[in-house]
Amino acid sequence: MNLENRSTRGAQSLSRKKKFDLGSLFSSGEMVLVGKDLSSLWRSKGTRALLMLLPVILVVVIPLVYSVAISFLPAADELALPDRIAALVGGVEKYGPRRQWMAAFTTLLCPMLFLCVPIVTSVIAASQVFVGEKEGHTLETLMLSSMEPKSILHTKVTCCTLLSVAISYVSFVAFAITVSVADLLMGAPFFLNLEWIVCLLLFVPTVALFSVVFVGWEASRVHSCGEALQTMGYLMLPLLLLYLAQFAGAFRITVPLLLVIVLVLGGMSVVLFNITSRKFQPEFLFRSSPEN
Repeated sequence: MNLENRSTRGAQSLSRKKKFDLGSLFSSGEMVLVGKDLSSLWRSKGTRALLMLLPVILVVVIPLVYSVAISFLPAADELALPDRIAALVGGVEKYGPRRQWMAAFTTLLCPMLFLCVPIVTSVIAASQVFVGEKEGHTLETLMLSSMEPKSILHTKVTCCTLLSVAISYVSFVAFAITVSVADLLMGAPFFLNLEWIVCLLLFVPTVALFSVVFVGWEASRVHSCGEALQTMGYLMLPLLLLYLAQFAGAFRITVPLLLVIVLVLGGMSVVLFNITSRKFQPEFLFRSSPEN
């Protein structure tokens, strides 16, 4: 009986510790704010449409169109991959031109399309959550509530980042089904490799966090969601240049390079969040408003 009582007390103690840990991560007020932000994102038809349609276009429609186009490529040896690109892909010399171009697309270009998803979804969500509330004059009311500005910033950044990561992972499932079927029909090698795993586990959360923090940092400088959405171009341009240079055969994006980029983006996210938290005050956010 003593042993059972001790076991019960131990389980109750562990349960209290878990509750305390969750409570220390998110307060009840922060959970309410998360619910409000998610509700506002869902109620906005334009935002909801963008969050759903753009990932589908990037990871389903574009690969599908490419796969169909490649299937009509003549099976002539002169249409094979250039030697420099074939060397970057590796192990495709034994395949025909169609399989080679499909393998090059899934290995060298598809990661770029997929990594655009966390950037796009993060910017769209953060634009609505930060600038949309500022534009609708609800952020000013929220800043005057009992919640501290840093707590509001932390909650909004966490909410948008988690939403972006969730959408990205769902998009990857859709992408994996589309590309796997195309690879199977064309006899191309399976696309998943170590670079893809690093992108999924490390790159996606990091780039989503950085994109959200970047929009939060820009919140005091822009006056509309349209202006905030233009931030998407600045964030996507380095990614596009990096992967297009790889597809041109300039170099190969490897796991060490991806890890270095993840570390750099993670460090920049921390620095930018600290800078933003100091500026996330009513006197900075609303002083430049055109109506004031």
